[in-house]
Parts: sequence; C-alpha cells; structure tokens
Amino acid sequence: MAVITLELIIKSMAIGFLSAAPTGPSGVLVIRRTMDKGRFGGFLTGLGVTLSDAIYIFVTMMCLSMVLGYLEDPQIALIVKLTGAVLLMVFGISTVRNNPLASSRVDRPVRKDTLWHNTLSGFLVAVVNPLVVFIYMGMFAFFSVPIDSFANGMKMEVMLLTVAGDVCWWLLLTFLINRLRNRFDLRGIWMINRILGTALIIVSLGWFILLMIG
Repeated sequence: MAVITLELIIKSMAIGFLSAAPTGPSGVLVIRRTMDKGRFGGFLTGLGVTLSDAIYIFVTMMCLSMVLGYLEDPQIALIVKLTGAVLLMVFGISTVRNNPLASSRVDRPVRKDTLWHNTLSGFLVAVVNPLVVFIYMGMFAFFSVPIDSFANGMKMEVMLLTVAGDVCWWLLLTFLINRLRNRFDLRGIWMINRILGTALIIVSLGWFILLMIG
C-alpha cells in the first residue's frame, strides 16, 4: 500500500497555495473584507473561496486520473506536459493582465456581518469561475503529481493537502493585510499580481524549453 511522502505533501500544498495566490475578484473580496471587518471576516471569506476550489480540485483530479493512465506512451506524456506548461503560462499572463482596480466593485454587500454571509459570498464569487480547473491541471502537471497511480485513499489525501495549501494562502494573506491595512491598497494588489504572474511566465517558459530540447 502506497504511503504519502514528504515530497508529495509539499507538492500538494504548493499546488493549492500557488493556485490561490494570484488575486482576482475572490482575492479582492477577501482583502476588502479583511480591511473592513478584520482578519477573521476576511479569512471566513477566503474559506468560502476554498470550498469552491475544493470542488474544482476534485474535478481536476478526476479528469487527470482518466488522462494520465496513457502516459506510458512517451509522445502522449510529452503532449500532456507541454499542455501543462502552456496552461501555466496562460495563467501567468492572465495574472499579469488582471487589474484588481477594475474589480473593485466586487462585494457591495448587504449589511450582514454573519459567519454564513462572509463564507457564502466568498464561495459564490469563486464558484462562477470553472476555468480554475485549467489552473490546477497546469499545476498538477508542472509538479508531476502522478494522480493516476494513486489509490482512492491517496487521492483523497492529496486533495485535502491541496485544499490545505489553499487555506494557508488565505491565512497568510489576511494576516499580512490586517497588519498592513494602513499601508495597503488595490494598487499594492496589482503589483503582487504582476510579480506572481511574471514568475509563473518565466517558470513555465523555462519548463517548455526544457521539454522541447529534452
């Protein structure tokens, strides 16, 4: 019976963390909630986003389980990895281009400061973006996580670790925003997006080149 390794734990959590990090409408909502209602309100909103992400992580893993079984063929394996590199690059470009200032109208909420309202609104903002599945596909391919070779129990562990990485991002983000609330605005978010997006583009481009010359 396969045992989960430290390497797989780190990879799984990194996938969740990095996929959640670029700040679209969901991130803007979490940041605004943190600034308006404090760290706990912001984190609950991020937890709602995580619930949506968990659904899409599950869908991603099911899709990959059906596809990755064919990777014994070197040509198919190369195509899947190249596709992962391209998806990661598209994700990076989209992150650089994303302007949170244009999304600043997100969340003109009803005046309810309840746990359910914060969590549910985070979920609803995130769940309407099914394209996040392609982000996770690119990440799983990039980190070479062999989903198809795992038993169902192992798949569930990887999924939970990926979700945990997602939660870690919201914990970190809300902590930093709460500490820097007087020195942080949407322009700061835009700069973070550009840095993260540029890093993703560089990494995916390097990965693509290595695959082509290898």
